[in-house]
Amino acid sequence: MNKWAACGAIAVGAVLLGLYLAEAVAYPYSIFAVIAGTGLIVDGGRRIYQHLRPQEVRESGDLPG
Repeated sequence: MNKWAACGAIAVGAVLLGLYLAEAVAYPYSIFAVIAGTGLIVDGGRRIYQHLRPQEVRESGDLPG
């Protein structure tokens, strides 16, 4: 997943959480909106963080410091 797809995942997650907060989603689907929205935001953030790390750290798997 590239940087733009990760940003898209964050945006879709934010929309899902926004719909939940605006109470625009019916009850059984609101649970899905919260779970999916949170998962997309976390996954997108993790992928952007991995994309911004230096190349040698990504290959070795070790964190600097």
